[in-house]
Amino acid sequence: MEIFKTLIGNNEIKKTLGSAIASSSFSHAYIIEGAQGTGKRLIATLASAGIFCSSSLGRPCMECTSCKRVLDGIHTDVRYFEITKVDQVREIKQGLYDAPNESDFKIYIFENAHKMNIKAQNALLISLEEPPKNVIFFLLTTDAGALLETIRSRAQILRTELLDGEVIFKYLKENLRFGMNDEALREIVIASCGSLGYAIDLTDEKKALELIERRKSALDFTLAVIKNDAYAVSLLLSYSGYGREELKEHLSLCLSVIGDIILLKKDKGAPLYFFTSREEALQIAQKHQLGKLMGVYDALDEAISALNLNSNTALTLMSILVNSKKKGS
Repeated sequence: MEIFKTLIGNNEIKKTLGSAIASSSFSHAYIIEGAQGTGKRLIATLASAGIFCSSSLGRPCMECTSCKRVLDGIHTDVRYFEITKVDQVREIKQGLYDAPNESDFKIYIFENAHKMNIKAQNALLISLEEPPKNVIFFLLTTDAGALLETIRSRAQILRTELLDGEVIFKYLKENLRFGMNDEALREIVIASCGSLGYAIDLTDEKKALELIERRKSALDFTLAVIKNDAYAVSLLLSYSGYGREELKEHLSLCLSVIGDIILLKKDKGAPLYFFTSREEALQIAQKHQLGKLMGVYDALDEAISALNLNSNTALTLMSILVNSKKKGS
């Protein structure tokens, strides 16, 4: 029986939750761990719809009243929370043993569960140790390790997966509401790092244009630093007005540029993390010595470390040229 038709990838999670839904044998608590934008909330929502679904042909059917109410966010027995403090957990627990309103279960979905402080986690732990029979918990997190071991041991842990770039590209190509050429889509796909949710967010026209501009700026700057010419100095001066965090983000993107070039210098078939065109990256790699490229990488990396230590931004920027030349010689 095919379930979770709208969920892309994550086959192990589909299998685990699909089997539980088909047999009506649910764990009282699930931890769904994965990177931002990998579908954790969607999975919990689809599982909730499947649990309440009235169809006998396959759950969730996405068409029955229960499914539609869950998907529309108006089912009274599916509740979403984002909590950090113990008082919030205590407030939630006050209604924990109340009967469901319109079904056999109540589902509590905790988003960003890793943000709960220790007191809040300990307060929730009591409910996980002796849960009401008609309550199912979903704890969504980017880092299950941030949760108490005692919480992890009382829940079934499911991990979402990052998607292949071609899968994301195909999805965007088929579902975009406005026109975007393939090159722009490739920029979005590679920037998404396997996160479909992030990729979808980046297809906002304004965000897409900003992304493309940031990536172009990072490429221009990195190539200028490799050449260590007057243009590099002018770019450095233009970046002196950046805020510290903005500059760190820019230099991190530059690290991805030089990282790809170095990888291709060693292996022409290496995976790419910045470039959408392997041919373009290979042409750049062939023009420069590995030692020079490594010098640029080290200089950028040191600049980011210096910014983390609150060093002067203008001096840190200028040090990139000096250090890259010195280390690459």
